[in-house]
Amino acid sequence: MEWVDRMNAVIDYVEDHLCDEISPGEISRIIASPYTVFQRSFVQITGIPLSEYIRRRRLTNAAHEIQNTDKRILDIALQYGYESADAFGVAFKRMHGIAPNIVRKTDTQLKFYSRLHFTLIIKGVDKMDYRIIEKDSFQVLGVRRTTPYGGGTWAIVKSDGSLEKMQEIAGEGFISLGLCFGFGDDGSNDYMCGFEYDGNEIPGFDRYVYPKSAWLVFEAKGAIPEDVLKNTWSRIYGEFLPQSEYRQSDLPTIERYIEWDEKIDKCKVEIMIPIEN
Repeated sequence: MEWVDRMNAVIDYVEDHLCDEISPGEISRIIASPYTVFQRSFVQITGIPLSEYIRRRRLTNAAHEIQNTDKRILDIALQYGYESADAFGVAFKRMHGIAPNIVRKTDTQLKFYSRLHFTLIIKGVDKMDYRIIEKDSFQVLGVRRTTPYGGGTWAIVKSDGSLEKMQEIAGEGFISLGLCFGFGDDGSNDYMCGFEYDGNEIPGFDRYVYPKSAWLVFEAKGAIPEDVLKNTWSRIYGEFLPQSEYRQSDLPTIERYIEWDEKIDKCKVEIMIPIEN
């Protein structure tokens, strides 16, 4: 239960500081892992980045104060970290669908996002197969981009010819890799599409060198429309890691696309989680 307790302690900290600056360093201390690892876990479990959770909770609380206090809207805006009433108004209307100054004048419907609470759900029926491997240092050549949504980098390499060029460089036996470096505060995804490569740098392509490390390896296999890849990620962070003794390191995770055939809606992907030795 330690992992669940730590996740809830992070939420306690966030809720206590909705009107203050929230420190990634303090979150890292509470969760006892690098902040980037926490960010990845949070997104995989909840479906939203921590920044979005904070935004929703601040605007939920702000709406309550507008409805139930006589505070000036500008004071409420500043209280919840907005630099001006205009910036607050834009964010408020985007979430609630109405300007904050209208809330006090009419009987309006607002959105409410509740505080998160993590619990451990033990599922004993569906097993999870995994293996542990040791890999020496290796490098990946590819295209690394930060995009607003998951899969954005794949869309780029599939449309600009980069994927075909990588296949040409790799030759027979090409297996594409997806490296996830983490998520930004705005929900953007820092992601690299590439392949294992032991040659020299090639202009126009990025390179990332992994140190020697141990890896947990899981397999996502089945029908693409059934979200088998997404569901496997969710089980790794929602079931396996919280209950195991393994701790994820700060290296980027890897999706190893052994098969991904959209014509027959079939996939086989190895998910590789770097772990601390």
